[in-house]
Amino acid sequence: PLLGDFVLSMPRGATIVYPKDAAMIIGVADVFPGAKVIEAGVGSGALSISLLRAIGKDGKLCSFERREDFAENAKSNITNYFGGAPANWSLDIGSVQEKEFSESFDRVILDMLAPWECIELSAKVLRPGGVFMAYVATTTQLSATAEALKEDGHFTEPESFESMLRGWHHEGLAVR
Repeated sequence: PLLGDFVLSMPRGATIVYPKDAAMIIGVADVFPGAKVIEAGVGSGALSISLLRAIGKDGKLCSFERREDFAENAKSNITNYFGGAPANWSLDIGSVQEKEFSESFDRVILDMLAPWECIELSAKVLRPGGVFMAYVATTTQLSATAEALKEDGHFTEPESFESMLRGWHHEGLAVR
């Protein structure tokens, strides 16, 4: 199956990051082959799969999920997709902001309720020029995250956007 087919049909407990959003996250965050990425809020593992594909075998993905049931589901989905657990992937159950890191990362990508709680950690672990990306569902989360980034002082002006995808029906000359 195509990635989109797999993601849309895999077992889930949490709402997934849909393929259109995963593509935007990968592109806007400039996730590249060989990148070292922290991901928090794994949910069902849909974004993790896209991140692992983008970083390739030379990259590293450190994933964090607070809920054990979500983590187990994600682990199963990711293992099923790749035919085994990728060697360059780790999954910790717990809060990312409680973890101590001894290395720097290229990207921090968050899909969680309160990404502003991870800004201090992100400032510490991101290499110079690294990218912080938060995927949020509400404008209140967006506002709180943007204001916290501004207050922190370690980041450039945050950029925010919404992406929408609208399918078209086409039959002969009738396109709508």
